[in-house]
Formats: sequence, structure tokens, C-alpha cells
Amino acid sequence: MSRLALSARPLFFRAAGCLVIAAIELIAAKALFELPDVWRLWPVVVAAHSAIKAAILAVALFILVAWPRRIELSAAMRADYDGAPDGYAAVINVVAFGLLLLVRSQLSLAAENANPLLPIAYALLVLTTVASLVAFVAPPRFWKDIARSWHWEIRTAAVVAVIGLAAGEFLNRMPEHFLSEEVWDRLSSATLHLSYWLLALFQSNAFMDAGTRVLGAGKFSVEIRAACSGYEGMALIAVFIAGYIWIFRRSLRFPQILALFPLAMGIIWLFNSVRIALLVAIGANISPEIALGGFHSQFGWICFLFVAITIMTVAQHVPFFSAVGSTGERRVERPSRGTDDQVVAFLAPFIAMMAAQIVTSSFAPYDQALYPLKVLAIAAAIYLYRLAYARFAEAPSALSLSMGAAAGILWIATDPGAGDGPHLADWLAQLTPLALVSWLVFRGIGTIVMVPIAEELAFRGYVYRLLIPSRFENVDLRTFSTRALIVSSVLFGLMHDRWLAAALAGALYAMLMCRRGRLSDAIAAHMATNAVIFGWAIAAGQWSLL
Repeated sequence: MSRLALSARPLFFRAAGCLVIAAIELIAAKALFELPDVWRLWPVVVAAHSAIKAAILAVALFILVAWPRRIELSAAMRADYDGAPDGYAAVINVVAFGLLLLVRSQLSLAAENANPLLPIAYALLVLTTVASLVAFVAPPRFWKDIARSWHWEIRTAAVVAVIGLAAGEFLNRMPEHFLSEEVWDRLSSATLHLSYWLLALFQSNAFMDAGTRVLGAGKFSVEIRAACSGYEGMALIAVFIAGYIWIFRRSLRFPQILALFPLAMGIIWLFNSVRIALLVAIGANISPEIALGGFHSQFGWICFLFVAITIMTVAQHVPFFSAVGSTGERRVERPSRGTDDQVVAFLAPFIAMMAAQIVTSSFAPYDQALYPLKVLAIAAAIYLYRLAYARFAEAPSALSLSMGAAAGILWIATDPGAGDGPHLADWLAQLTPLALVSWLVFRGIGTIVMVPIAEELAFRGYVYRLLIPSRFENVDLRTFSTRALIVSSVLFGLMHDRWLAAALAGALYAMLMCRRGRLSDAIAAHMATNAVIFGWAIAAGQWSLL
């Protein structure tokens, strides 16, 4: 900022001091004189208190929203403006706070019999006390420059703060109505009736008992409890939308984008009713085990992913939500098409793998038979973007292969013997020799070849470089970053049941990649690890390793 000048008293420390003073004044006012129910008696006092709460929340949100420009913000806060009225602001604060305590004491004693002018005077003194602290930090000229340079961040923080404060006050004033079990029971009742209506469209023997919350068809039935109302999915999609808005905030329009919250939560609730109707139909006509096993949970994730992807697509292309290219709106520089293609190329095999995993898991306990679909999905994604991987097709080092094999041996040695071992062994024992060999071939291709390629492209090729402060496609694979190593390895570990061992293996693959700057070394090491594990699992019958 052009008007900033260095000073012995930077604004940063002055602001910190004001926060301490504000905290002391707040504690003193509440400890000395407790006010009655201001909501019922004095709306003007409620307005003053709410304004201060919203301002505090907006400051915190502003810091979060402005975090990408934190260096510029820090420079502004560590600088000063000439002629800051420190003395006058301090005197005004002391006088205003003293009068505030006096009026608060009268309100505390008089309560319903208080002079009607006292609440108004109290509200003005509250605002004056806070304003004097703001003036102590810097003069109005500084705040004007901040407002001019950070108008988007300030507007966003203010809108979210007001909405958050309103929601918080609503929950605080009516917890017995909004958060009670009665509300969730009502939501589950609505879910029950909608699910029954959907089920009856294609199931002639559908039935419902509203009293016991039972929904069924034929001889199969389920109870729709409060947990089945869909509020978990609604909460999850709300968190996702909040993260999406924060990440893409510069390409979205505010406050219009906030309409995504009720839209997405409503859609996910409707999909929950569809899920329940299909669950009953599958249980009545196909298999109760599939309905209550994989389908019960996995179809919920399929719905979530569908809604999330659809919402993101709509938000980026509908002018009502997107600020990119809108007439009169700010224009946001987007990555080039080439960059978009590179991101998709690194992530496509992993996304295909996870999508296939979700779909096949929906058919549990018969999901193992569908493992070839996972292999084919990854192979299709790799083939589609094969040209993008040509520059990584380098011969791996012998060290990478040996270190990967050593990691496989350690994985076997530390296997707790839990997991799906007995279930998988029983299922394999039922197969014919031809079916058994065919399944093992697909499992070997997937475990040794497809999965390592998909995971290494995503975690070492993309996530690792994404965590380094530069455009990920420009980061040399030799670049070592402790933060990138730890974060990418932990994320990789969380994809596995034995997360700690997997995280350590991921760190090994990352270091092998950085050693020569070749992604092929990480892929080869991962393949060697999985080959050792797969070979031992077959030779020793230790199916818990798969």
C-alpha cells in the first residue's frame, strides 16, 4: 500500500494490545453486572451485542479468507500511518467504558423498570467503546485503504459472519426445538413417507407402518430411525460446499453462491429417500445381504459424489454462481487448458479406482467377484491419458526395486492377521479351478500393476508437488519438501487399513522419486512391494494381506 510508512509502533502490536484490552473490558463488564434477558426487554441492546459479535466473527473469517494474501496483510499490519490519534482514542475508550459500566449497573438493578433511554445509551456506549479501540489501532485513513484494497474479502467475511451469527443465535434461543430428537424424528418421518411413495411406484407389495417407522416390501422390511433421516448426509454435503466455496472463492459470486447450501442439502436428502427405497427393493427381490451390506453404505457415497460433482459443475458454469467471464464482474485468471489436462491425467486413474471401489463395494458380501471391474476401470483411465505419461516411462533403478521389495517384506512381517482373510479364503474355496486362476490373474494385475500406477500418479506425481509453493507442473521431481513428504504420505496412509505402515511406505516412495527425479522409481518400488506381498499371500495362504 502506497501510504504505508515504517514506525516504531507497528499496527500489529497495537491491534494485539487492543484485543487484550477488549477482553479485559468484556470480562469486567460481565463479572460486575449481569444483565437480565435482553432479548425480551431491550432489542436495541441485542442489536448492539450482535453487531459486536458479528464484527469479531467477521475479523476471524477475514483472516481465513485473506490467508492467500497473508504476506501483504502482515506488511500492512506491521506498518503505521502518521498521526494516529492514540491519546484521544485511549481517553475516549476509558470514558466510554466507565459510563458503560454505570449504565449497565442501572440496567442490572432496574431491569423491567429501567428508564427507556438507558438501553439506547448503553447500546451507543458499547459501540463507542469498540470504535475507540479501533481508532486506537489506526486512524480512519488506514481503514479506508484496507476497505478499498480488501473489499472482496471484507464483503465475504461480513456476509458469512452475519449468517453464522443468525444461525448461532437461532440455535441458542431455541435448542429444544431445532436440535431435539423430536425434530430428527419429524425428518425421519418425512423420509419414511417419501421413501414409501418412491418404493410404491415400482413395488406393488410395498407397505409402511408410520407408527413403528417400518418400510418394507414382501417379506423384507427395515426400520427408518432418526439416524436414517438423512441429516448426516446433509451435514456432510454442507461441509463439502463450505470447503468448495473457500477454495474457489475468487471465481464465485457472493452472496449468490450461498444458495448452494440449501440446494445441495435438499438434493442429498431426496437421494437418501431414493437410497432407502432401492435398499428395500433389493432386499425384497435380490438379496437381503447385499441390501444391508455394501449397498446400505456405499450407495450413500455414490449419491454424495454425484451431488458434489454436479454442484461444482453447475457452480462453475452457471453465471448466477460463477464470476468468471460475467459482464461487469471481476475476471479471474484460470489455469491454462494444458494445466487442467495435466491435473486430470494425474488423478484420472486414482478417481477411476475409487469409483470402481465404491461401486463394487455396493454389492458386498459378493464384491470380490467384481474385482476385475476395478482393474478395467484403472486400465481404461491409463490408456486414455497414455500420452501424458510418456515422459515418466524411464527405467527404474535397482535400488528402487530392492527398497520396494524390502518394504513388502516388512509389511508381511508386521501383518496382524486381521481383515478379510477368512472371508476371502472361504469365497476362493468355492470357485472352480478356472475361475480361481482367472480371479488371481486379475487380482495380480490390479495389485502389482494398476494400483501402484494409479496411487503414485496421484500421491507422488500430483499431491506431493501440489504442496510445494509453485505451480505443481513446474515442480521438479527432485525437489524435496518436508511438508510435502509428510502430508502426502499421511494422506496416502489414510487410504489403507494399516495407515501408519502405509504412510511410511509412501514416504519411502517419495524419497526414491526425489533421489533421481523420476516418478518411475516410486512406481517401480510400489510395484515391488505389492508383488512381494501378493506372492507371499498366495504361497502361504495368508489372505489377510490382500
